[in-house]
Amino acid sequence: MPTQSALDIVNAIFAGQRDLSDYVDTGMKLSAFDQIADKKKEIGAKVFAPEPEEETESEEEPTDETD
Repeated sequence: MPTQSALDIVNAIFAGQRDLSDYVDTGMKLSAFDQIADKKKEIGAKVFAPEPEEETESEEEPTDETD
């Protein structure tokens, strides 16, 4: 499914408009914002992910096997 920006550019071309810089600029900005938002989610998931529990050694006193 084409984005709205792509549809606007195609419509402008068929309408005979030669200056597409506004459409391209808007489309690039929207794409960049989407990519930044996706990257924020990816980094946030890594930063706030629960850390795996480390294995701790038993703190009990060792038993004396000579008893």
